[in-house]
Amino acid sequence: MRTPDYIVLTGLKISCIIGIFDWERKKKQAVLIDLKIPCDVYKASQKDNIADAVDYKKIAKTVIAFVEKSNFQLVETLAEKLAKLLLKTFQLAEIELSVSKPAAIRGSQNVGVKIHRVQPAADSDELIYLSLGSNVNPGQNLKLALKEIFKKYPFQGLSHVYETSPVGDSKQTAFWNMAAAVSTHEKPEKIRLWLTTLEKKAGRKKNAINFGPRTLDVDLIAWKDLVQKSKTFQLPHSDIAVKAFVLFPLLEINPTWVHPETKKPIIELAASFKDKTQKIRQLRAETFSAFPPKPIRK
Repeated sequence: MRTPDYIVLTGLKISCIIGIFDWERKKKQAVLIDLKIPCDVYKASQKDNIADAVDYKKIAKTVIAFVEKSNFQLVETLAEKLAKLLLKTFQLAEIELSVSKPAAIRGSQNVGVKIHRVQPAADSDELIYLSLGSNVNPGQNLKLALKEIFKKYPFQGLSHVYETSPVGDSKQTAFWNMAAAVSTHEKPEKIRLWLTTLEKKAGRKKNAINFGPRTLDVDLIAWKDLVQKSKTFQLPHSDIAVKAFVLFPLLEINPTWVHPETKKPIIELAASFKDKTQKIRQLRAETFSAFPPKPIRK
């Protein structure tokens, strides 16, 4: 998923062993590295705070350390290995990268390769699913949530925004809800702790009313195929089968999902959903232009 902003690093000059000839296997040569990394710079620009910016110095140090110790024969191999390392290490959604050898061809200023790589799609059985909702400034708060999640976890799937009727207190305003699929090796407890911090960032306060208004509600609804139950938490989330605002956005991004405990396909859960008091309406795909709907790639 692309955003309209980029971090650009050009002309990073590093010496390494690169080439196919005997002398190239013994003597280091200079290569030039260029990086173009999609990101959202808006938050950093508004607060003028380095903590909100992409740590491109750390990225540059990682590039230098990797390239200096490399000894590939082809710049194509160096480019592929470096792109893979950066995507994984910094959880980047995608990257444009070029590697060139200024001295490779006599009479030429430069020669090299330029590649564009995206975060590989995760196996749908290895994904983590989130449910997002808000009915207090939902456009602002859901956008904040998407930006923060995108920076921490690569999106593998994202639903349309759905306008849904409130459950429990029908007098409050309608909710906006979404589902997202992300990939991470973090355990459920760590993810839930971070999601609580995210909710507080949007102004969420503990409410004695279970189904009262929400600035932001982000729930972990499924963690791979894990089945887990406790007094305070359950995976998969019990709302999947009984709440339209959870069920149908999840159905959109992964119509082949199967409930790991009941073994029921989500399409069967949707077909048996009969509660007509729960209204749901899909909003335009352009609701969040930087985060368009994205079904999971198979």
